[in-house]
Amino acid sequence: MRKAILGKNRIEALFDGVYAIAITLAVLSIDVNAIVPTHESLVEAIPGMLNQLRHYIIAFLTLANFWIAQHYIMDRIRKTDAGLNWIVMTHLLFIALIPVTTDIIGNFQSVLAVQIFVINLFLISLTIGFELTYIRNHPDLGVDKEIREHRWLSMIVFPGFSVLIFFLAWPLGGWATLLYLLIPFVRKSIN
Repeated sequence: MRKAILGKNRIEALFDGVYAIAITLAVLSIDVNAIVPTHESLVEAIPGMLNQLRHYIIAFLTLANFWIAQHYIMDRIRKTDAGLNWIVMTHLLFIALIPVTTDIIGNFQSVLAVQIFVINLFLISLTIGFELTYIRNHPDLGVDKEIREHRWLSMIVFPGFSVLIFFLAWPLGGWATLLYLLIPFVRKSIN
């Protein structure tokens, strides 16, 4: 049976939608409900909300980074196929978990909460690596020269940071996730 080559517009629309929903739902991890809605309860709740806001900002910027990477990849192919679509679907599975893992890290002062968040980001970064590898090995997708020459070293930056942050969660707690904000600068220095 001949391998089905498909247009890429439907998978692009799907991942745009999933990303938009994940980013929107992640903000709901910031708990603004007060038991008694008074000035005093608001003042008491602000430190917790700021902690949740920090994790939301990290999740938002990380999702933006992944979304940009996805568009970079899709703009450099002309077609897709079932194999690539399943890799993208697996990627979206982990993207859809971002609101949950952001809620966990924002609400639990626990190394395990940080590690759950980091594992989710690690798995997202691996799926992008699988996409690039798959695309490079399937020239029938109309892969352009830029993807074929993409530096492999930049593909290990995010997973590498995730492993580092996973272990730094023990001494630093949720503050270790701030290291994710350095990734664009590290990638730029590599490229």
